[in-house]
Amino acid sequence: MTEMPSKEISPKNSGVVRDTPSRIHKNLLWTIILGLFTAAAILLFIFQVNRSLALRIEAAEVWTDYQVRIVKSTAEEDPNLRQQYAEEQDVLRVHAQDLKQRSSHSKNAVKFSLYAAVLLLFGTAVGVVGLLAESRHFVYLGLLFGVIGVVFCFTTLI
Repeated sequence: MTEMPSKEISPKNSGVVRDTPSRIHKNLLWTIILGLFTAAAILLFIFQVNRSLALRIEAAEVWTDYQVRIVKSTAEEDPNLRQQYAEEQDVLRVHAQDLKQRSSHSKNAVKFSLYAAVLLLFGTAVGVVGLLAESRHFVYLGLLFGVIGVVFCFTTLI
C-alpha cells in the first residue's frame, strides 16, 4: 500500500489567500491621497484670496471713513461736534491700522497657500509619473513635495 504523504498545515500552504497590497496599489493609494490634498490646498487658496480681498476692501472703507471724519471736523464750527469727530477719528484710525495689518498678514497667507497648492500639484504629477513608470522613487519624491505642501498649508492656517 502506498503511503500518502502527510501534509503539514502551515501558514504557507493553508489555502488561505492573503490580500497583501502590491507596490502598485500602495503607489496608487499615495497618489490618490496627494490628489485629494491638492484639491484641498486649491480650495484653501481660493478661501485665502477671498478673505484677503474682503479685508482689503474693509480696510479701504474704514480709511475712507477716517478721511471723511477729518474733513468734517475741520469744516464743523460747533466745538462739541468737532470733539466728537476727533474722538471718532481716533477710533477709526486704530481700527483702520488693525485692518491694514490683518490685510498684510492675509496677503502672506495667500502667498503660502499658492506655494502649497503648487507643491502639492507638482507632487501629484510626479506621483502619477512614478505610478505610470512603476517607479517607487518617483512616488516617494512626489510624497516629499506633498509633505512640504501640506506644511505650507498648515502655516497659512496658523
